[in-house]
Amino acid sequence: MRFDLEYGFNNQSLPKFEEYEIKVINNIKYVVPKFDSNSYMNYGLISFDDYEENDKPLIDFINLGKLSLENEEETDSLLLDFVNQYGLLGLIHNLPVNRYYTLDKKVLLKEFNNVTGKAYYDCFNTMDILDYFKIFFPTASKDEIKELIEKSNSFICQHSMEKFITPELNELYYKNEKYYEQVDMIVNYAQTLYNILRELKKEKGENIQHSLIEKLESNHIRTNLEYNGITIHIRSLKEYIDEDFKLFAIEEKKYLKLCKHCGKAFTAPNPKTEYDTFSCKNQENVYKSRARNK
Repeated sequence: MRFDLEYGFNNQSLPKFEEYEIKVINNIKYVVPKFDSNSYMNYGLISFDDYEENDKPLIDFINLGKLSLENEEETDSLLLDFVNQYGLLGLIHNLPVNRYYTLDKKVLLKEFNNVTGKAYYDCFNTMDILDYFKIFFPTASKDEIKELIEKSNSFICQHSMEKFITPELNELYYKNEKYYEQVDMIVNYAQTLYNILRELKKEKGENIQHSLIEKLESNHIRTNLEYNGITIHIRSLKEYIDEDFKLFAIEEKKYLKLCKHCGKAFTAPNPKTEYDTFSCKNQENVYKSRARNK
């Protein structure tokens, strides 16, 4: 299976400086870029060659969810560590049901979202396109948002193929100095993925919360059948993490697991592997030995 990534990252191109910080805007915490760092201005759409070999972003994101649940006070620091390494999720593409949402006056939001601050089951609704953009460009004026939408529509009308449209839209949004993402949106999704993994890894006979697993929803990810397999077109880091997670959930050769000792996520080539490191395995054996001696 081959993946054609229209937005991505690789170890050689990762930012070398702390390029993001957290700011409170209108009583909402956002992850915002620092523009005193020259590297960020050059940190745009990064591509990588081998999707299947890079498991680390998924693992780090799941563990962000785990650690933020266990130590809420450290959440902001943990989130910045992740974002400074991989960038923002690209949530502006993720929430609308209508694919080319800038062409419409209203954005139809997918069922599982936390845009309105309500419970998941109350959030299936529409939103004015200007109000929707204000979520991700909270410091932009109404005229600036209108200009951004006009440019987006111009890109869409100029091209007929998604692979030409998406890179220009990503460039327009993610390299804009006023594009921010809400802390709660990112962290809540990391926690959701961790909790979904816990449900999927339950032993036989245990009750599984299927309603939680239903939240694993991706929008508009396209696939093409080619001579050498299936090509999946990814637009954002969020979509990359989603597809990676789902593939590992059904993969026969690699297994996405939780360490039996420390509880962190890791990938294992053997379904019988229970620990992410030898250290965890040794510590668990020590604890078992002490318990037997007692």
